[in-house]
Amino acid sequence: MSSFRPPTPAPITLASALALALALAGCGDKAPPEAMPAAEVPKVLDNAFGKASAEDKALAMAAQQAIQKDEQTVALEMLEALSRKAELTPEQREAAARSALSVRSKLLDAASKGDKAAKDYLEEQRARK
Repeated sequence: MSSFRPPTPAPITLASALALALALAGCGDKAPPEAMPAAEVPKVLDNAFGKASAEDKALAMAAQQAIQKDEQTVALEMLEALSRKAELTPEQREAAARSALSVRSKLLDAASKGDKAAKDYLEEQRARK
């Protein structure tokens, strides 16, 4: 007769049970935001931030101007800074997130077509995270 016994599983701690529950539950029923066509970004930002605080409105306008000047890296930095602001309304947060996804998509496309500056920026941003 063999004396081998399979190991008993470790007891589940409260923290690991909570982490598992949160992972399975997700953050709610809402799907993550999707990128929008680049041409829609200025209008969406105008609508969402038209009545925002002066600081938030200035960030949104700076992002719009950077997009119009084809300065995608500057626009993405502005939009990500805007997305991190705690006081945004759900509409503003979604507009900033979807706009950032749109700009990131343009950067990825440019990098895939050999744009060294876009590729370098994306690599630098990945390294920061």
